[in-house]
Amino acid sequence: MILLLILCAAAPVFSAEGSNAQPSQYTLGDQTLSINVGLFVPLFLLPMQPPYTATALLAGSPPQLSLGAVGSLCWAAYVAPQVRLGVELAGNFTLSPNANTLLMLPIMGKASYVFTFYPFEIPLSFAAGMNVVKYIDQYTIDLLLRPGASFYWIYNSSWSFGLNLNYWFDMQFDTTDSTQSRIGNFLEISLSALYHY
Repeated sequence: MILLLILCAAAPVFSAEGSNAQPSQYTLGDQTLSINVGLFVPLFLLPMQPPYTATALLAGSPPQLSLGAVGSLCWAAYVAPQVRLGVELAGNFTLSPNANTLLMLPIMGKASYVFTFYPFEIPLSFAAGMNVVKYIDQYTIDLLLRPGASFYWIYNSSWSFGLNLNYWFDMQFDTTDSTQSRIGNFLEISLSALYHY
C-alpha cells in the first residue's frame, strides 16, 4: 500500500520523463462507467494488535475459505487529465468448509491516476469505504482499503477492455474483545469493460 502511494505521488515525474507516455485524451468532466467480474482469492488473516513476529506476519492464518467470485460497478469522473475520482459498488462470495456462504458488499470511494501508452492505459487506484459482511446469520460492517492496478487496451474512443488486480484489506474490529480483531487479506483478479462518455 505504501509503495502504491509513493508511485501515485511520483506519477507526474514518471509520466513526464517516460518517452513512450502519451498525453491523456480526457478532460475535466469526462466520465467512465466500468463493469468488472472475476476471481476472488482468500489469502490469510492477520491479528490487528501486536506483537507482530516475523513468523506471524509471513505465515498469517489461513481463512479456510474457497475461491470465490467478485463483481463490481464503478462510476468515475476526470478531475484532471490523468486523475479520476468516483464510487464503486461491489459484491463477492466464498464458501467455508461447511458450505456456508461468506458475502461481502463494499461501498467505496475510489481515486485513480491513469498512465497512457496508446493504445494502452495503466490506472493505479486506491479505494476505501465500508464493507458489509454476512456469514450465516451474523452481520458486520468493516473498514475496507483496496489498492490496485489495471491494464486496459483502448478499443476506440468509447470502449476499453482490460484486467484488474486489487488487494483487499478488510479490517474487522471486535468491540468486545480487541484481541479478536483481524485484517483479512484477499486478492481480486477481474476482467473489465470500461465505457468513456
